[in-house]
Amino acid sequence: MQMQCILIGIASPSPNADGTFWSLVIEQVTHTNDAIVTWVNSSSATDAECGQRTLLLCAISDSDASNTDDIVNAVSTAVECDAELWATAPAILPLRPVDGYDRYIKYNSSSNNNDNTTETLQEVWAKQTMKEHGLFVQRALMEKSTVDELREEIMTEIKLTEDLIRLHHPEINIGTDFISFKEIGSRGNERFDLLLLQQENIREIIERRVVQRITPVVESILESDEIDFDLSVVYSKPGAPDQGWHADGDHQKGSEDIQWNIDGWKSHLAAAYALCVFIPLIDLDDETGYTQFWPGSHQSRGLAGFGPVAQITESTWNGKCNAGDAIWYDYRTMHRGMQNCKTLRPVLQILCKRKWYAETRNYGRTGITEAKRDTLSEYTQTG
Repeated sequence: MQMQCILIGIASPSPNADGTFWSLVIEQVTHTNDAIVTWVNSSSATDAECGQRTLLLCAISDSDASNTDDIVNAVSTAVECDAELWATAPAILPLRPVDGYDRYIKYNSSSNNNDNTTETLQEVWAKQTMKEHGLFVQRALMEKSTVDELREEIMTEIKLTEDLIRLHHPEINIGTDFISFKEIGSRGNERFDLLLLQQENIREIIERRVVQRITPVVESILESDEIDFDLSVVYSKPGAPDQGWHADGDHQKGSEDIQWNIDGWKSHLAAAYALCVFIPLIDLDDETGYTQFWPGSHQSRGLAGFGPVAQITESTWNGKCNAGDAIWYDYRTMHRGMQNCKTLRPVLQILCKRKWYAETRNYGRTGITEAKRDTLSEYTQTG
């Protein structure tokens, strides 16, 4: 019989009650009929329909759909109150820790208290945190002077690139049409991904001041010294809506995930083959928008398509940070860009990858000035 993950909600008045309910459930609900039930984690969220604080209990079981109701009923009996099925999934659903994410994914260096200096990242901490949570945050990776210099150079490059598209492809409505050139890609909705291919000054700044410094940590996380770096800027404009949930890369064919072991990230999960380092060039807040992540979602290939569950269970982490901070994330970690209500939002993206991996999904094969008018339909379609 196929395994499944079962997420059950119980109205709970306080964190103190949570512990009591959890103990009752794990002691009394161990099986239903012939199905074994194993409780793996818990969290809390607010029920969107009634505003009730809810304890979330996550179990794995070899039960089929008909037995799911039996498990819910058994939980209701154990806690002597109504229980409700919130979700089922073909993989363990990562839930927000009771004390939140920040203490686990934000790197704090006790020796660095100067806002104008950059942190030195500890490799052991970085590797373990990436393996367990699929992301971490590093404060002030890039100094303010470098941020200011790069922002000016990159804003100029964005304008030049868009002007080039207008010149050679006036039919393209930048911001709403699908774009796929060697230099830049866009799926519409005012979101863009601009490769930094020929911009020698920009590349020299990034490679000398950032890439050289992060390389030892990257090699440790990817478990390889055969790595490449792709440099780009992802940017959105005012009016960009929330993105859909996605991962930048899939689990590789034949690679292991955590399977049905909550601690499987320690022993089963294949090492990352690629990771991204996001460095915003402006401060990110609710108005500019930011990237929202689902920590732990890199652990199981079966979580594809379950991003909305992260929202309703309040298991997301919001990437609000200062210009020059860095958000590192596993290429398999699910995330989405949030709406932009204020100003152009440029984020430097450093794709760090094993040399055998090539990113081909975001860009086309023909340059802006190479595309012919009679083949334009290959590169653009109304969004």
